[in-house]
Amino acid sequence: MLRVMTRRWILAALAVVLGTALLVWQVRETGTDNILRGMAAVGWMGAGGILLLSFFRFVVRSTGWSALIAGETPPGRALAAMLVGEALGSLTPLSFVVSEPAKAAFLASKRGGVTTGAALAALAAETFIFGVSVAIYIILGAATLLYVYPVDEGLRMAGLWALAGMAAALCGAAWMAWHKPALASALIRRVPLKPAAAFADRVHAFERSAYGSTMHDGARVGVVIACATLFHLLSYLELWLTLWLITGESLPAAAFVLDTVGRLTNVLFKVIPLQLGVLQVGSELVARAMALPPGVGVTVALVRTVRVLFWSSIGVGLLARRTTRGN
Repeated sequence: MLRVMTRRWILAALAVVLGTALLVWQVRETGTDNILRGMAAVGWMGAGGILLLSFFRFVVRSTGWSALIAGETPPGRALAAMLVGEALGSLTPLSFVVSEPAKAAFLASKRGGVTTGAALAALAAETFIFGVSVAIYIILGAATLLYVYPVDEGLRMAGLWALAGMAAALCGAAWMAWHKPALASALIRRVPLKPAAAFADRVHAFERSAYGSTMHDGARVGVVIACATLFHLLSYLELWLTLWLITGESLPAAAFVLDTVGRLTNVLFKVIPLQLGVLQVGSELVARAMALPPGVGVTVALVRTVRVLFWSSIGVGLLARRTTRGN
């Protein structure tokens, strides 16, 4: 296990180095003047609006999670748990391996009767529903790119692959929602080691708990779906505002496509901290394909990176405070 973790950290370090090299290349190719001009156009007031919209995104995700937990879940504690987990997932190469358990552990409260296992099971169910909404969002964004803009063949193929991949993901999600398979525990049982059987039993119990999170009397699945929808609406508004501040124009279709690029990059390159480099290069490539001025795509991506760093610092601070207080 330690060897696997070490290898993962090494690969992540290499990815960060390559991502930084990509970012430096993109900045040089674009020109620092264009980027600095775009960042200045955002300004402090614009940055405040972007942070406010992103804050509400955390609020709706934590609300959707809380809607599936059987027990008392104070909204402030759920929001803090979401910030802590997202910070760890954004800043480390461990992504979901550390972010989701961290959220559950931070939320768990003896006073509210919420255990870490129950919080994690509800989070797994919420993440599943949210993941379905992400696939739908990416499909709509890719379709918008292909329909509205005359992109070149390479980008068109990338858009078609994104459509196909997300459609396959939706089919897999529909199958899982219908059959509720115990896939993880079944795979673990195939490991020819004695401890594997006991571990598989624990994983199977967690799988049943996760599926049950949407079926108990207090579960509000409709709230989860509404929160996922609102999350994407707020995400779109944030990107539209950023693009409007940078260009001085209202570009609704371009904002939707660029927001989709960010979402797809997050899915494909989650293990790279901050998706450094790949997000900036991908955003600039798509922005130029949509005939936006040079530097707009990379500037939009850099604004997003700064926003992630801001909230990550808040999350790390909350975790440090919790650790210091021992509660």
